[in-house]
Amino acid sequence: PRKYRSTHYRLLLDEGLHLPKSYPSLNKLHSVLHVSQTKLRGKSDNILFDYAVKEKRMLVVFNIKDFRKLIRSDKPSVISLSVNLTDKQADLKMCKALKHLRKAEINGHLISVTKSGITVERIISESN
Repeated sequence: PRKYRSTHYRLLLDEGLHLPKSYPSLNKLHSVLHVSQTKLRGKSDNILFDYAVKEKRMLVVFNIKDFRKLIRSDKPSVISLSVNLTDKQADLKMCKALKHLRKAEINGHLISVTKSGITVERIISESN
């Protein structure tokens, strides 16, 4: 059986998501920062993504459409959260997704967290 390291990840929650206290398990196991706790409120997706890269944080978003094109193999992966999850479901599923994340998936991947499960997709961008 695979042995899981309990890695401590750094996350940045997009504006549409609730504050870190809404995700108690995630907040306890990882470093979770919300956009409203930075000076990035209302900034463009590019600025948000650049900040996440600079801070070595995985971005957690509801609307992946805008962020998919920003994902690069040398930049932190992006977690796409389904809007159909309750905070409690999102909390537990994000913890599970991060627990099973392989070292190679920390960058350049789109991690989708939905009611039906978790998928990790490698994004190959034109500029790689």
